Order: sequence, then C-alpha cells, then structure tokens
Amino acid sequence: MGITVAPFSHEHFQSLPPLNAAVENYHNLDGPKLVQGVFKEFFVKHGMEYTFGLALPHRHFDLKPGTRLVSYNGVSTPWPTEPGIGMQEPSPSNWSFSADGKLFPTEFRYAKGHTFHMGEREEAFVAEFKAELDRLGLGQLFGLCEYPGNDFEGSFEITRGNSNINLEPKDYPEDASGSEAAWFYSAEVLTSECKCLCHNREASHNHNGQHYQVQQ
Repeated sequence: MGITVAPFSHEHFQSLPPLNAAVENYHNLDGPKLVQGVFKEFFVKHGMEYTFGLALPHRHFDLKPGTRLVSYNGVSTPWPTEPGIGMQEPSPSNWSFSADGKLFPTEFRYAKGHTFHMGEREEAFVAEFKAELDRLGLGQLFGLCEYPGNDFEGSFEITRGNSNINLEPKDYPEDASGSEAAWFYSAEVLTSECKCLCHNREASHNHNGQHYQVQQ
C-alpha cells in the first residue's frame, strides 16, 4: 500500500481534535494496552525506534491561515508558512493521517542544519504503520513524531495562549501529571522511563490546556 506524504495543510491541522477529545478517544479504544502491547514491538521490529515515536495527534489552539506551528529553543509558536529571508525551511517533527490516508506534517522544528528526511525506508514504515492502524480499526488515533535523541531528558510543556513553552526538568511543577501524548521505544528512553504527558487544568474541552513532557 502506498502512502502520500503531503505538504503542510492548515485545514488538516485545524481538523486535529482538541486535547480532551483525543485523550477520551485514546482511552475508549484501549490506547494504553495498544501502546505497550502492540506498538512497542511494532516499532522495534521495523527498526524505527530511533527514527520515530508514537504520537497522539491533537491541537492546543487554532492556527490562523498562512501560519504553522514551529518549535525553536523549546518554544512552539505560529510562524508564517514562508521562511524568513536567509532562513532554511523548518523541518517536520510531527505527522498525522487524514481520513483519506494521507500523511500530513502538523508541527515543525527550526534548527540550522537540521532536516528530517522522509526517504524510501521511512515511507515504507509509514505505509506499514497505517496498515496496522487500519487493521486495528484505530482510524487517525495515532500519528508519528520525530525521535528526540538518546540524550532526551524529558520536558514540561505548558500552553499559554498561542505558545507552548518547554520547561527544563529543574523547573517542573510539584504536581506534574496528566495523560500521555507520545511514546518512544529506544532502549535509552525506555531505560530512563521518560514519559510525554498532556494535562488540561482549565475548562473541559478548552484548547488552551497544559502539555507536560516529564521524566519519571
């Protein structure tokens, strides 16, 4: 089965569920069991545990047309879709599937000299991953994110307005907890028991919650 890797789409980003809806769907479909009982083995079997992580696609706020979400130095904010003069193209860091099976980037990272290359090997894995989602009847429940590296120590991401701010481990709040939103299967990350969590302390289904990425 072939997979179309599409360019960024504002419409697709806006179609992502808000955090509470994504988490509710995750639990309704027995997500915790799938994360450890199916996809851990799946990523390792295909040799992709150092390339991709498993992600729970959602959005914390709306984007205006002509912008996309880009992370730089731990802060994600809306950037114009056209890079500034002299700046390289931000690299995709998160992807999710549309209802018709296309893979869209949903978030980006800017770092000079860094580019995520979706080659034949990665595209073949994406096709297998989509087939597994279809086999399990999961629809667009899960997507993919870029592996953060063996030295990933966790982060605590707080969403305020239209900005996601990643705190360093030394600055974690006392009560860091929430729902998991991404999973990595490399030996290094599994050993460190690093978890990526999202938590919404505001009104139910409000987009502007708090996104935690913590190491326990």
